Amino acid sequence: MSAPDVPKDPTVEEATALFNAIEEKFPSKTLGDDKWYILMFAAMVGGGQPAFAPTLYTQLIQRPEFSSSEQRKALMRRIRETMMKLTCVCGVCKPLEAIFDIDAITKPEDKDYSFSREGWQADEANRKRGAAWQDRIYKHNQGKIDETLSSQRDFDWLSKEISYGLYLSDHSILNDVETELTVLAGIMIQNLPRETAWHLRGTRRIGVSKEDVETIQQCIEMIAKFCGLRLHRVPRVADIEHEV
Repeated sequence: MSAPDVPKDPTVEEATALFNAIEEKFPSKTLGDDKWYILMFAAMVGGGQPAFAPTLYTQLIQRPEFSSSEQRKALMRRIRETMMKLTCVCGVCKPLEAIFDIDAITKPEDKDYSFSREGWQADEANRKRGAAWQDRIYKHNQGKIDETLSSQRDFDWLSKEISYGLYLSDHSILNDVETELTVLAGIMIQNLPRETAWHLRGTRRIGVSKEDVETIQQCIEMIAKFCGLRLHRVPRVADIEHEV
């Protein structure tokens, strides 16, 4: 019996070509030219290719807008926050792998020692902040989710206190659109139909246009192909538009 074919890992050249293609395709004219790499990091790492995170980091810091150490530290905070938010939809290991790989090539003067969640507590303020962000994403659909989780209270607590309270409602480093880009990419790259539909809808609800969401999905599909993944179960923005 012959051994099964082992898929080849992507090359650095293929990764670089993908970065350029995503930057060109991403709707930067409407969303801003500082967001494409947030989507790229989230989908690539969530899709099982964290080893290419330092490749993207290295490409970014060669640009004029990251010419100073303070600018590179600010970039690191944005990358780190993307990885933090990604942990609540993809688990900790792949984002942590990306962080270790990036840190290994970061110059000592560019290392950022800030701690964004120092002093965090699962208190009433945390719950209110999380609930406010959930309300923007889910609106009247939240009631049905709460009904289901009434018999799964550990997951109700996890969603409200941790996923939304601790991670996703904190917009001190990544704003609302950047947060939702991270979540949508991290979920869609896993080929999850229900949660992808929720966050296609959520991305529309926070003000991203239908056309831009479709382009974002096409970008994630390009990254999925690079990662050797199929996204055949997920809906498109046209499928959920009537719910927005």
